[in-house]
Amino acid sequence: MKIVAWNVRGAGKNSCASTIKDLKKAFNIDILAVLEPRISGPRALTVAQNLGFSHYHIVDATGFFGGVWLLWNGNSVSLHVVAHSSQSITALVTLGNQWWLLTVVYANPCSRIRESLWKYFDGLACASHLPWLVLGDFNDIASAGEKCGGNLDLGGRSFVEWIDRNQLVDLGFFGAKFTWCNKRNAEGIIWKRLDRGLCNINWRLLFPEAHLSYLPRVNSDHCLVLVSLDSNHYPARGCTPFRFQAMWMSHPDFPKFIHANWSIGDGHASQKSARLKSSLISWNRQVFGCLFQKKRRLLTRLASIQRKLCWGHNPYLCDLENELTKNYNMLLEQEALLVAEIKKYMA
Repeated sequence: MKIVAWNVRGAGKNSCASTIKDLKKAFNIDILAVLEPRISGPRALTVAQNLGFSHYHIVDATGFFGGVWLLWNGNSVSLHVVAHSSQSITALVTLGNQWWLLTVVYANPCSRIRESLWKYFDGLACASHLPWLVLGDFNDIASAGEKCGGNLDLGGRSFVEWIDRNQLVDLGFFGAKFTWCNKRNAEGIIWKRLDRGLCNINWRLLFPEAHLSYLPRVNSDHCLVLVSLDSNHYPARGCTPFRFQAMWMSHPDFPKFIHANWSIGDGHASQKSARLKSSLISWNRQVFGCLFQKKRRLLTRLASIQRKLCWGHNPYLCDLENELTKNYNMLLEQEALLVAEIKKYMA
């Protein structure tokens, strides 16, 4: 199971919706939390319905502030929302005979309002002793080492006390050290680790191989937070199954290619299919594969640049980050055009 939480700071933007759809497909996301979408009402419903998930629960933003959405695929996960507040949504997740709680959070930037959230979570913890994962943007840090730049900040005392009081464990992370950047000039730039995953001991014991990764910041000033419940030891590349890609049919030479390769040699249908599969893999790599490889390479480069920027401002790397983000968005637009052509072809 894959769970993602992302502070998008405006889910109504086309770039955010395109990024969510792309990452959903790339990482096989089962559950998505959209934080601070800054839209509400009918417009929020329209955007949520078009993100490709079968179910959703929305806590509306207040004007242009806040908001929390929880979206999930009903065919891959059994999830039932049991509580929500202005800053969080809590759901009961069922995996086989295992039950656990997932809380997604967008904590208020105002410390007074944010402290009320920790008290609310105390109540949740007392009401249930189930395994519990809390994920999202906490708008606070736990120590001075989770901030770079600006005035000295030791972290919110109430936040740390809540973590200790409930004996929560930080999942740690793979990726950049900081998850948020104010994107100002060299004198005023500030980095913080505002986004994280916390769990109780029961959840950690239930999912000992679960791990958290910070994906590159794209079209937002926050990293995406990805929690995978499975091991981070992935199968060898050669073990991935072959999948026919519908977009291949949009290429004008595809029918000729199939006819030519199917006609080569003798044998029954299964033998011809096996030969055709290897030809399709090579053809995809030369024709279409480059599009997806470019996206993967761009995200990898962005992740590397953002890790380096956590250690100090570098104008060249900042410019390169902006350029790579533009290139990523351009590839998303190209892919959207390709999908449109496929739909036209198949109509």
